[in-house]
Amino acid sequence: MLYNRAVAQAALLRTLATLGVVLYLCAAGWFFILAPWSAFWSSRVVAEAPLWLTGWLAHPAVRGAISGFGALHFPAALGWLAGEGQQA
Repeated sequence: MLYNRAVAQAALLRTLATLGVVLYLCAAGWFFILAPWSAFWSSRVVAEAPLWLTGWLAHPAVRGAISGFGALHFPAALGWLAGEGQQA
């Protein structure tokens, strides 16, 4: 139990910052997993890209790599949560 107000406030801010980072990582992870396979990707990203880049962005391997990048956000979020439990 913390009796020092400054220490308690610092711990609360650290916890809120950690939860904010975890929330961001999870949201970004879902975006990178789902967006390359959606109509949004085809109509906004591929269609608006330079002509030399459209073939790459539409290729399933590139879409899968972007989804894999999104999947890496979840272990990073778990790492942030595990690191928060070790402090204090």
